[in-house]
Amino acid sequence: MPIARFLGCFLCGKDKGVGVVEDGDVPVIRIEGKSAHHQLSDSSFDSELEFSSAKDEKDTPLSTDTEPRRTNKALVVAAKGTYALVDHEFPNLEHGREVVIRNMATGLNPIDFKSVDFNFCLPEFPWVTGREMAGVVEVVGEEVEGIRVGDRVWTSTYYRDRRAGCFQQFVTVPAHTVLPLPSNLSFDEAACLGVAALTAAMTLWRWLQVPMVPPAERTGREYLLVWGGSTVTGQFAIQIAARCGLDVIAVTSAKTRSLAESLGARVVVRDGKSNDEIVDEIRGVAGEDITRAIDLVGPSTANYCLKAFSRDEGRKCLFAPLAMISSKAEIPANVVVETVEMKQFVLDGESRRFAVELNRLVESGEILLPGLEVLEGGLGVVVVVEGLERLKRGDMVGRKMVVRMES
Repeated sequence: MPIARFLGCFLCGKDKGVGVVEDGDVPVIRIEGKSAHHQLSDSSFDSELEFSSAKDEKDTPLSTDTEPRRTNKALVVAAKGTYALVDHEFPNLEHGREVVIRNMATGLNPIDFKSVDFNFCLPEFPWVTGREMAGVVEVVGEEVEGIRVGDRVWTSTYYRDRRAGCFQQFVTVPAHTVLPLPSNLSFDEAACLGVAALTAAMTLWRWLQVPMVPPAERTGREYLLVWGGSTVTGQFAIQIAARCGLDVIAVTSAKTRSLAESLGARVVVRDGKSNDEIVDEIRGVAGEDITRAIDLVGPSTANYCLKAFSRDEGRKCLFAPLAMISSKAEIPANVVVETVEMKQFVLDGESRRFAVELNRLVESGEILLPGLEVLEGGLGVVVVVEGLERLKRGDMVGRKMVVRMES
């Protein structure tokens, strides 16, 4: 089931509190209750390659029983609503097409706390969460080509594999999901790419069928609507779409208007307006030329995105409701609602090309990163959980939070 559907299934309950408890000598944080009705807002979200190697070593073969035992620390979800920092098994290779990465920085995302709060994307306990990271290649499977021990890389991971959870010192992933660190980025900065940036890129290029190469000539205007344009995912979507030749309309608050405008969007400010008034303003700008839309806020605004689309029944429109859409939503005949499944990046090698192009755009400076806040302290329970609590409170409007694992 895609993330967007999950978000809609678990958006009710009681206010939660976070408390630190002791479990022997292991620091543990237990979260009790569930958040009250949770409406997502702008602050809720987010060719050939050369790897730069710090070492000149040959590809490392699969681990064997004769190798020294490796240690691995992990922040695990030990039980429902409970985190613990533990000594965890090293994520050994299971086949020759995998890579082990030493974690240097990991991004925090709403899905990290939602999966724990509402008990989804956790196949069993204990489990390791975390969906994006940057680091240094530690082990290379014998069938992997083009990646060497010591390469500086980033990746986006899939929740079904505990070895790929990013809240641990070492992470094991399929080689096709590993990208070289752009030469202009630090580990902290590259840890921003695996969720919001890749989601924006794949949503546009794969599901909304935006051409990756801008057309030489424009035959007419086509608008992309981004509702929630100042979110981290929204910021990436605006830039990618504008670069690919679309006109972009973003719905934001007055506070974040200048940010969205600086990235290439025409902004409709939502403050003091009903959603109907916002749609009227959008259509006043774009007329019948909105053919694509991304919603990053929730079911209510998803319904209003549908009202903003072109009403020309002969014009196909594509919609990606990344923060859920109601099963009762009235879908116009000319609108196709796309189910965005980011797991496809891991499950099929075909999607790698989108990450390759994203990497190129970031390295060339054509795509800018959001504001960044780096949390020191590594995998400390309080560091990570307090960071996730700040995300939940909406403290990170338009900015990205990253945990630095090592200096």
